[in-house]
Amino acid sequence: MIGWVVLSESWIELTEETLRAQLDRLYPGEFLPARESGTFVVTGAVEDVQFLINSGIASATGLFMLQSVPGPYTEFSPFADHIQDSALRRIAVAQRAWLGLERLGGDNEDDAYRFIGKVIAALAPDDAAVLVHPSRLTSFPFDTALRRNLANGDMR
Repeated sequence: MIGWVVLSESWIELTEETLRAQLDRLYPGEFLPARESGTFVVTGAVEDVQFLINSGIASATGLFMLQSVPGPYTEFSPFADHIQDSALRRIAVAQRAWLGLERLGGDNEDDAYRFIGKVIAALAPDDAAVLVHPSRLTSFPFDTALRRNLANGDMR
């Protein structure tokens, strides 16, 4: 699985419109006006929590699922059992919301991480505390340097 999850205390409440606007700030002219083919955003199975994003943007192509959940990530993943650093584990388990973005389709792993990193860096709340790689079950403290590395496409 190619993706990242950010754990935080605060929940990022999104709608199709607000997500489209956020994405268009990152990729001007690509997500606005709204469209039904090419590069687009649609609500997923859980309204205002899950979104399907199709990116036809050069160097950031793929089909992605974004989830912004007002609940602990520990209810969805055993990731915390794999955190060796007890202080980081305590912080991770204490977080009450999560924002995840994963690639569902596409051919280029570099494109996927480039898009995911840039979007996660932009959407992560100010109180983001931990970054989790869901399939590798690795976790990192979320700080300014990590946000910058995500935004620059330097995290895989």
